[in-house]
Amino acid sequence: MFSHRAHVAKTPDIACAACHASADTSPWMHVAPVAPERCLTCHAHAASGHLAADNACATCHRPLAAAPRLTADQIASLPQPPSHAAADFLTAHGALARANVESCAVCHARESCARCHVDVTQTPTIMALASDARVAQLEHGRQPVYATPPDHRTPEFALAHGTSARASPERCAICHARESCETCHVGEGARDVLRKIPSARSGGAPGVQLRQATPAAAPSRYDPRGGARFASLVAHPDTAQPDTIHRVRVHPADFVRTHGALAASGELQCSSCHTQSYCSQCHAGERVTRRYHPANFLASHAPQAYGRETDCASCHSTEAFCRSCHRQAGLAAKTNARSTVFHNAEPLWLLQHGGAARQDINACATCHQQTYCLQCHSDLGSRINPHGPDFDAARMQSKNPQLCLICHFINPLAK
Repeated sequence: MFSHRAHVAKTPDIACAACHASADTSPWMHVAPVAPERCLTCHAHAASGHLAADNACATCHRPLAAAPRLTADQIASLPQPPSHAAADFLTAHGALARANVESCAVCHARESCARCHVDVTQTPTIMALASDARVAQLEHGRQPVYATPPDHRTPEFALAHGTSARASPERCAICHARESCETCHVGEGARDVLRKIPSARSGGAPGVQLRQATPAAAPSRYDPRGGARFASLVAHPDTAQPDTIHRVRVHPADFVRTHGALAASGELQCSSCHTQSYCSQCHAGERVTRRYHPANFLASHAPQAYGRETDCASCHSTEAFCRSCHRQAGLAAKTNARSTVFHNAEPLWLLQHGGAARQDINACATCHQQTYCLQCHSDLGSRINPHGPDFDAARMQSKNPQLCLICHFINPLAK
């Protein structure tokens, strides 16, 4: 706050006319408001201009909240510093405010920030500004404006933003409310991060609202959601726009055909956006009616199934679904009689099949039922031990004792 007494004490020889006289030569001083340019005649060594970014405004000006005589119209007509018109001001002003919030307080109140900031109550710099009813009146009804950070414009941002959010959720909370994130994050995988992002407040800033995008092209027939999430991210506008709603596409085209490897690798945390029931719409057995495989897949599926290029069991019950077809094609035993109809090229298969079974029992189940194996590997059959040399019977029994009774009439480890 400016003090005449302190100012005169520093410069005792200064006359009132030096600051307050109008530009005339009459013997009587015509009083006029002090022009900022007149201050610079003495303070030019410390200020490059009245509204320069390197000025400490609070040196001469009191905070807006401490100037009650200013009307809302006068506040609205305050001059804007040139730095506020810079293209990167929206993304850079946070650091400037943290460095010198007293300068911001000369023209702004807490409501100035609350128009755009979702995280008002969690930001000490904003809470340091006083609340002002005149500013609230000016900001009422004005649309928030959000700039797009450079990293949000990269093509891979939709899939990579989780790392940034976990490292700095407070950065996300500037522009996003929790409800916006939950548009996609319906699973449990991102709960810990979302709890750190505030919910939208009644009458507060809405934040950048995300919506699922619908591609212009016809959706793939393999897409269980009609293409809503299987495309690239629609980036925010390059320039700030008053519209805060943005359409989001996460996965690339045909992702439904290639997502298995990513899901298995753990590179993507599917549970952040999907619940288990979402996956089971497709991965729930042969009752699913959506067409997944290409035409004539039945004639060419054997190499893929044998080579484990696809995990058939994720959609099909191999013991029932696969065997029903293999039996019709004459590739599976139609009774429980021991047969080598499918393994006729390997005369010693009956003696060697144990290793193959231990490596991939699902492959056996496409032709054989459990009762087929029990003819040899059970107390009722030939009592041939199916377990490998390192089999830990006690450990297996401790996990599931009922499993042992499938082949054994009594507990084999009972004393």
